[in-house]
Amino acid sequence: MVYNNLPGDKVFVSWSGGKDAYLSLLLAKEQGLEIDCLLSFVGGDGYSRSHGLKTEVLERQAVALGLELEMKVVTWESYEEGFAAAVQSLKNERGISGGVFGDVNLPGHREWIEKMAARCQIDYNLPLWLMEERAVTGELIKRGGKALIVAIRNDMVDEKWLGLVIDDTYVNYCLGRGISPCGEAGEAHTLVVGGPLFKEPLRYSLGPVKRNETRSLVEIYLP
Repeated sequence: MVYNNLPGDKVFVSWSGGKDAYLSLLLAKEQGLEIDCLLSFVGGDGYSRSHGLKTEVLERQAVALGLELEMKVVTWESYEEGFAAAVQSLKNERGISGGVFGDVNLPGHREWIEKMAARCQIDYNLPLWLMEERAVTGELIKRGGKALIVAIRNDMVDEKWLGLVIDDTYVNYCLGRGISPCGEAGEAHTLVVGGPLFKEPLRYSLGPVKRNETRSLVEIYLP
């Protein structure tokens, strides 16, 4: 775990809607950080840049968690500039002094966070950093977090897992195949639909599966 903010400091959570962002939110709150808002980056097509989720789904999550959601429209090419602009606005308008990120063990991701934190002059917090991957998923399951598998890499994960909640069976499946149960190589992406901090679970239904050469994604419908 890495915390550069002190208890009581106001921070945002970099929000994908998935399990690592959610577990980082839980741990940062327990560490005493004041969670001011969630920050997500979306494309002009109405889907999130990270997990391909509809912006409506992220908005419903935020309401269920009792937090405000800040969204910034970016392209992959403008992502870095968009991130810097969004953080500057949060500093000026909301008084945040740091960000919480759900990265686990990829050095390149941490290097990017460190670079952008220095550029934006904020602290960064990595509650899951260097946790053993089985421990990350185990912590989520133990706490009652419900993370729905919404996207997979076709060459790594069987399509039968789409639309199911991560549990010990899925974790053992990943370990047996020698792949990351946390999805660190993009094996799978998740949507958290319930657990601690949720005022009530998200109600949802599964839509069609969209496939391309490398990935498959299940559409999520909200009533």
